[in-house]
Amino acid sequence: MGSVVSLVRSVWALSYAVHSALVLALIGVAIKGPPTKNQRANLVLSLFNNQMAELPLTVILLNACFYVWLTITGTARESAIVRFFNYINVISTIGLLYLFKRSFEAKESADKFLIQLSKEGKKHVELPGPNSPAFWKQALNPIPFPQDYTKYDSIPYWSLQEQRSAMNSDGWKSVLEMALDVYKPNSVQGGDDRPVFIHIHGGGWTQGSKSWPGPILTELISRKWVVVSIDYRLSAKAGYPTQLIDCKRALRWVKDEIRIFGGDPNNVIVGGNSSGGHMAALLALTPNLPEYQPGFEDVDTTVQGCVPQSAALDLTDMNNYGHHDGKGRFIKDVAHREGSPMSPENINFMKEHSPIFKLKDAKVPFLVVHGDLDLISPVQTARDFVKEFQSKSEASVSYLEIPDAHHAFEVYSSPRSWYTIMAVAEWLEFHFDKKQTGGKNKVQVHELVEWEY
Repeated sequence: MGSVVSLVRSVWALSYAVHSALVLALIGVAIKGPPTKNQRANLVLSLFNNQMAELPLTVILLNACFYVWLTITGTARESAIVRFFNYINVISTIGLLYLFKRSFEAKESADKFLIQLSKEGKKHVELPGPNSPAFWKQALNPIPFPQDYTKYDSIPYWSLQEQRSAMNSDGWKSVLEMALDVYKPNSVQGGDDRPVFIHIHGGGWTQGSKSWPGPILTELISRKWVVVSIDYRLSAKAGYPTQLIDCKRALRWVKDEIRIFGGDPNNVIVGGNSSGGHMAALLALTPNLPEYQPGFEDVDTTVQGCVPQSAALDLTDMNNYGHHDGKGRFIKDVAHREGSPMSPENINFMKEHSPIFKLKDAKVPFLVVHGDLDLISPVQTARDFVKEFQSKSEASVSYLEIPDAHHAFEVYSSPRSWYTIMAVAEWLEFHFDKKQTGGKNKVQVHELVEWEY
């Protein structure tokens, strides 16, 4: 029996050593890690980088719980390995606290952004600091769901003909992916004509879910916005641009039905992160193009604004900012196209679906949000996009670059993401929230009607 206990303690000690060494290494990468030449490796690193950079206190708590368990089992007292790696964890804790402190530097970027916005006519807003209990309650909640709202879950946005087509080509599962969630503040009633924010989730066009839009949901619900989070088909046999076409189908539904939930169909802003930010930008840049609206070519698919975050804005990456073969994955795994990613046909296809090459069609305001440590969608692409936008379009473009932020950092709840989201919300409110009160023709909220194109 004693040998079994000793073996178990040895396993626990070794696990603690591996865990402690791995956490220390990941902290180093999160502080400033260069991209690798392997896109999958960059994806994994981005996931862990965000765990360290956006949730450092959670990691500290997990480390402490692990050590408490080793103490309870007697492993901490008897194992020299555990005692040694306690010193490693002290170093890790210092590193994690440094990452936590660094997340507050986003406040400076957000403050500068809001000062610039105030010069354009927006009333200046002071962002809360570390002395604000409300801010800590918000920033330290790992899953900050909004309050005083109603969620209408998994509403289908397909027509019957589209349902049959999806079932015949990709099966019933794909039909279930063609759905959206509506989040309505309880104080908003049908006919209130509140601004609408459509959120498109990321996940490399082949993964992800509408179920968690991130902290932006909580912030916009508190400002009485109607939020729509959409799913799209992730594994259609035809490949991309099926995902983009599905997003336009969801927009069609919003235009037809959102007034029932208190939203204004003529005041719709679209946003998203990563691949969702890519499709949000294309939605704003390709309104009413028949090739992306099969069967509903006559439907108006214009939006009033766009907020791409950590977005893939240039699929060609001809400057090799990414240092990895993202083009190959997009062409083969996402678009399901034949041939070399560098063939003229495939390069032209990627240009056709890169927002940076469609800016002559930009007619609505953009706010581009990007982290400067993004390993998946390099920040230089966002900078180039903004410069191109300014030179080719008369529409306004704003840029918010967040220091020390990794890819899709905005979906986590942290001081960095909350400062970013508050700045985004102020921009949205300034440009799109008319706050009309009284005198509106209100309609009773009712069951959705069946419709078909």
